Amino acid sequence: MWFKIAFIACFVYAVWVAVTTAKRATQHHGGTLNQLAHEVRGLIAVRAALGLVFYAALIAWLVWPRALAWSYLDVPVAVRWLAVALLVPTLILFTMSFRALGTNYRGGVGLYERHELVTTGPYRHVRHPIYIAFIAIMLLLVPLSTNWVLGLSGLLLVVSIAVARIPVEERELRERFGTRWNDYKDQTGRFLPRTFR
Repeated sequence: MWFKIAFIACFVYAVWVAVTTAKRATQHHGGTLNQLAHEVRGLIAVRAALGLVFYAALIAWLVWPRALAWSYLDVPVAVRWLAVALLVPTLILFTMSFRALGTNYRGGVGLYERHELVTTGPYRHVRHPIYIAFIAIMLLLVPLSTNWVLGLSGLLLVVSIAVARIPVEERELRERFGTRWNDYKDQTGRFLPRTFR
């Protein structure tokens, strides 16, 4: 029960951070919170299919765990608590990333007319800290829930979004910011700081 409460708290907090940041960006730049018009072509269908599996597995894990009895793993309780503990620095990275992006956050791809190149906070070290945080949350969900279907479907969902969006986002940033983008790209890693590469 405590593991479910921990994940629900994490999930609600992450949604709150993303939605409040999106609202500030929308108020600053205009437009709507509905970001589907700014999504990578074809990704909506992938998100829908993987999202259906993920949210069905999540609901089953939360309210009808026996429905997924065949997909549970034997994970020691200490490892499950370690996963809960590791959610804390993951959520800190998540929050700091959204805070650094501020009004430049867009739920899909595309730049605002007054978009700024963000190179502070976690973006000082890596170019895609929000994707790193989402992927880490889904990786931690496997030991936390002890359910490989839930964790794998969530991981596939966030990885598919990152794989589809990152090339588009980086191309748009290069086109808009030119040399500033290239210099920033040369100093940072996509997912790991340059010092770790």
